[in-house]
Amino acid sequence: MAQTRHAVLPEQTHDEAAREEYCGTLRKFFTETLWPGTREVYAGLERPRFEREHGRPPMNVREVKQAIEHSFYYRASNLVGRCAQELLWDTVGESIERQLPALRAKAKPRSEARGSVRINPDLAIPRYVDSVDIHVMPGNFHTERGEDDVYAGALYDRGVYHFAYGGMGPENDKLGVAMAGWLKSRFPDFQPKRILDMGCGPGFSTLPWKQAYPDAEVHGIDIGAPTIRYAHARAESLGVPVHFSQQDAVQTDFADGSFDLVTSCLLTHEMPVHLIRRMFAETYRLLGAGGMSLIDGGAPPADGPEEEFFTTWFNRNANEPFSAGLRNLDLAEAFATAGFPADAFFTSGARDAVYLKGMGGTKQAGGKSAGYVGTVKR
Repeated sequence: MAQTRHAVLPEQTHDEAAREEYCGTLRKFFTETLWPGTREVYAGLERPRFEREHGRPPMNVREVKQAIEHSFYYRASNLVGRCAQELLWDTVGESIERQLPALRAKAKPRSEARGSVRINPDLAIPRYVDSVDIHVMPGNFHTERGEDDVYAGALYDRGVYHFAYGGMGPENDKLGVAMAGWLKSRFPDFQPKRILDMGCGPGFSTLPWKQAYPDAEVHGIDIGAPTIRYAHARAESLGVPVHFSQQDAVQTDFADGSFDLVTSCLLTHEMPVHLIRRMFAETYRLLGAGGMSLIDGGAPPADGPEEEFFTTWFNRNANEPFSAGLRNLDLAEAFATAGFPADAFFTSGARDAVYLKGMGGTKQAGGKSAGYVGTVKR
């Protein structure tokens, strides 16, 4: 399954395409074979060793890690996983750097555009964003490499496709399509007229909302200017009118009660808990009466320290330092503290992560997601 072509998707030479394919295959080998194998090594060798030495099983994540670090298999698997992550971004990035001037030119807004794009050059980039290259992606989502830059958006678009080895679909939109489809099925009478997607990135989760509710006015915001420019150009090329603006989800410039639906996908696990709470408070301000908030819930709390260790590889090894905080956050309490009625909270319950179904099943560790979490403003 090839990635859907659009005007600003980077082109590849034969050799670049081959290298990118290799990176995706290496990640798949690590995710589906090497890392799950560490569970077997731990259960068969390293936990029994720890129990013989200490007279008890490991009691916390630190002790689980202490036990398995004896294993060469574990150390080698970790190395392959980290190298695969770095190699993916480096390989895709080299291809983009070669054609970046052309991509910038293609992404410039056109007068005939049906959507819109707003950049805020005075927006302060928060320290938690600026100090960490999330996913080990160089420059994160916000770093500018020149005037009218789109590097970060292009890197994420092409990189994520290979990161998930095509499992996110030809438009990288499976998560957004599933989220919008679930909401329409669960609340068939809910017909939002104005929708806001927070932390929209290149628009993977944004465009499906316009496709699900074609009469709605859809907005997407993200902290990164290069990502927002790219998202607008991508949406226009795919024929989906969306209004994108560079904004921080914890404090936007929209008026009170501007939206009927405020949503986010793959955002909260990249934010510190105190800012997740601020985002929920901003969501409450932005929603009109009867408006709904819907987020992807991340992963459910782990069942003990061993399960927590084996399902948080990215937290420790791929620059996702805030994901553990989300796992332990009481989302119902956080929404209630933001002002939403306690009895308006709802969840879809645990489910298989959508993108894993396109990646050969759920063989890898951490194959479950907490599904969708939402609430209503009355």
